[in-house]
Amino acid sequence: MKTLKAIVFCSSCALVFLLAAAVSCLLRAKYSLVPKLKTDFAYRYAANLEQYSFLQYNQAGPEQGRQALLEYLTLLQRIRNEKIQYPQNTLHRDFGLTYLRLNRLALAGGNSAVADDYMKSAQKEWLALGWKEEDVSAPALTNLIETRELNEKKLFNGSAIQVSAPQESKTNRK
Repeated sequence: MKTLKAIVFCSSCALVFLLAAAVSCLLRAKYSLVPKLKTDFAYRYAANLEQYSFLQYNQAGPEQGRQALLEYLTLLQRIRNEKIQYPQNTLHRDFGLTYLRLNRLALAGGNSAVADDYMKSAQKEWLALGWKEEDVSAPALTNLIETRELNEKKLFNGSAIQVSAPQESKTNRK
C-alpha cells in the first residue's frame, strides 16, 4: 500500500509539472512569441508591399497604381487594427504618403470629391505625427508630395547621381 501511495504521489507531481510546463509554454507563445512573429511579418510584408505599390503607382497605369496603393492601405489598416507592435510614427507617415498619392491619382482622374477625402485623411495622419495646422494645409501637402516624387524620380532615373569618368590631366599626357 505504501508503494502504491508513493507511485500515485509521484505520478500526481509529474502531472502537475507537465501541466505547469504546458501552461507556461502557451502563455509565453501567446504573449511573447506570437507578437514578435506578427511584428516581423508586418515589417517584412509592409516593406515589400510598399515598394510594390510605389512601383505600380509610378510605372503602371493609374488604375493599377490605385489598386496597389489601396492594397497597401489595407495592410496598414490591418497592422493598426490588430495592434501589431509597429512604430506609430512610421505608420502615420506611410498612411499620409499613401493618401497623398491616392489624392494625386484621383485629381488626375477628375474625381475631386474622392481626392478631397484622401487629402483630409492625409491631413489627419500628418496631424497625428505632431505637424502644425499650417504644415498640413492642402497646398503644403501637395507641395510635399510633388517635391518628394520629383526627388524619387531623379533617384530612380539616375539623374540625382552624377557619375563621370575621371578626366586625364594635361600634365599626365605625353
